[in-house]
Amino acid sequence: GIKRPEYQFVVADAMADDVANGASFWYHLGDVVYYFGQEQYYFEQFYDPYRDYNAPIFAIPGNHDGAVFKGESGKSLDAFVANFCAGQPAHSTDSQGAARTTMDQPGVYFTLNAPFVKFIGLYSNASEGGTEGVIANSTVGNAQLTFLNRQLAAAKAERANGQWRALVIATHHPPFTGSPQHVPSPTMLQQIDQACTAAGIQPDLHLSGHAHLYERYTRTVGGKRIPYVVAGMGGYYNLPGLKPGKPSTAPKTPASGKDASGNPLTLEVYNDTTFGFLRITVSPAAITGVFVTVDPTSGKTGVGDSFTVDLHANTVSSAAAAPKARAKPTGKLKK
Repeated sequence: GIKRPEYQFVVADAMADDVANGASFWYHLGDVVYYFGQEQYYFEQFYDPYRDYNAPIFAIPGNHDGAVFKGESGKSLDAFVANFCAGQPAHSTDSQGAARTTMDQPGVYFTLNAPFVKFIGLYSNASEGGTEGVIANSTVGNAQLTFLNRQLAAAKAERANGQWRALVIATHHPPFTGSPQHVPSPTMLQQIDQACTAAGIQPDLHLSGHAHLYERYTRTVGGKRIPYVVAGMGGYYNLPGLKPGKPSTAPKTPASGKDASGNPLTLEVYNDTTFGFLRITVSPAAITGVFVTVDPTSGKTGVGDSFTVDLHANTVSSAAAAPKARAKPTGKLKK
């Protein structure tokens, strides 16, 4: 929320209502706190807003979760690890008496197996807006790539043994985005692609945040259509299209082209003016995604986008049109 916490709170309340209607858990796509990832921010920006969210919260860190203010003694990700990667669930002093306990994830990148779906969540490090996300290089090492290769191979083997789950890969930094404040991460995507090719399995869905908007791309890899969704509209006060005196420069949708690897890529939906959250429903046959919009004044919810992934046909269909961009569209596709 930072300067305008009411946006985060109204979305959080709508998400709490979603639990009452059957949501099983929340998978947070990073930037739990701003602007620095230290423990003093966790009550106001995490435990208090989501006080009524009566279900588990899993998370991968964002760049702000890894940022440490100069001169502070804590190390990068210390507070995130304490609150999400504890040895066992416990009440944190950061929560100031809130009912929620810490989460016991095995690490800041991890695999979550749930009914019908496997999430492989990666930490794309602390790069800010104009810099790509990073999962492996000479500075951070290759531990995540080793992990990713092993987890993809395990997913492939499980399917061969009849233990079939949809595969979702999650990163904080988006592989693709048209955000005016953030950049895509093609090197990160190329590394993920290489791991998927080596394992002989492609994701059924890629989720990311970082950019403060909602985008849905369809990427075709080897004949398989894969949605790449940027869901960064959960309450950060300064959406690109809501800045005073700076009208949205939303690209026209759909906008088609090719990615850096030559794969067909289509921007299906772009929305930088609407707060909300992404509801994902998974069955053995399909993944259904709904961008649930939340009016910051009334709290009323609506539908900003809806799509279905057919897990047998490897196709993606749109069930509802998204709101039209409201200002001078550029039609440019950043990739």
